[in-house]
Amino acid sequence: MSFHLERRTLYTLLRDYMAHYGQLINNNEQLRVALTNIEELIDFALYKADIAIDVDAAKRVSQVGLAWLDYVKRHPERPDGYAATAKAELESTVIP
Repeated sequence: MSFHLERRTLYTLLRDYMAHYGQLINNNEQLRVALTNIEELIDFALYKADIAIDVDAAKRVSQVGLAWLDYVKRHPERPDGYAATAKAELESTVIP
């Protein structure tokens, strides 16, 4: 039997963090507050996702997440429309 574990990147961290705090459309402001809390993002990565990130990585995740929320405000009919851009921006960083 074989199974595939998803590669952990800053994008998968962002996706999991946002899912933890709510939906893109219904919880936009709650997500915005969560994404600006760098210490909470680092703690979530360590204690919920079992990965260690530094402040610079957390700031990158925050910045991309906030851009995603801005996109959703402009395009509420396509909340996942920014996913490919977010993935491209954060996917280059693989977390061991």
